[in-house]
Amino acid sequence: MLKAAVVQLCSSDDIDDNLASIDYLLAPLLSQSIDLILLPECFAQLGGDVSAFGKNTTKVRQWMADTARRHQAWLIGGSIPFQLDAAENSRASCFVFNPQGLLESRYDKIHLFDASVADKHRLYRESSDYSAGSQPFVVDMGEAKIGLSICYDLRFPELFRKLVSAGANILTVPSAFTHATGQSHWEVLLRARAIENQCYVLAANQGGLHANKRQTWGHSMIISPWGEVLASANKDPGVLVAELDMKVLYDIRTKMPCLEHRKL
Repeated sequence: MLKAAVVQLCSSDDIDDNLASIDYLLAPLLSQSIDLILLPECFAQLGGDVSAFGKNTTKVRQWMADTARRHQAWLIGGSIPFQLDAAENSRASCFVFNPQGLLESRYDKIHLFDASVADKHRLYRESSDYSAGSQPFVVDMGEAKIGLSICYDLRFPELFRKLVSAGANILTVPSAFTHATGQSHWEVLLRARAIENQCYVLAANQGGLHANKRQTWGHSMIISPWGEVLASANKDPGVLVAELDMKVLYDIRTKMPCLEHRKL
């Protein structure tokens, strides 16, 4: 049995304030035995200068390591901009730290959100600030394997099939899903990814009206391999906690072996 915590935020462009908010929300969990903490996309900064942040992430990465060590939990660090090469834009990177505070993996968001949305922001062009990743990642935490994704990746089921083929039984979806798209697609896509892949899905979203006038949907969720919503948030910052029973997952996969019946 694993216990997971999913953090929902309304991040601003002030990194120190955002990290302090997360510390405040996670403080009550110090007395609990949490195995896995998931932060949302853009947890440390939503808005602001992406390029400048991407060139100087040391403080935030150290905070992630310290937080994982303090809670003795795996920390899936949502996403932050991270510049690998001065010749290209930052990647939207999800850093994963183990309970000892050591870096285990980094996933770079593969699908960048370039779309026109019916909200006040209207045009989203992530490719202006970010370069796309290309490699799916699964992290082995011993009792389970975690398939990493970020936000817009949710709309591409082939990525999740690759993660499951690589052994994933928990899928993480840190996000900053817009209000306009979230109210129509957020829950149905998350539950579909859980059902079709027979995985637990942990989805940490941004929620609320941000300082840059962007509005995100919230409604973070923890979903079972049967598609049941085990825990859900509204639009306010907070933490969801649920137990992930891996025996239940294996029973589902045994009784309805869809993954073994794949032809393509």
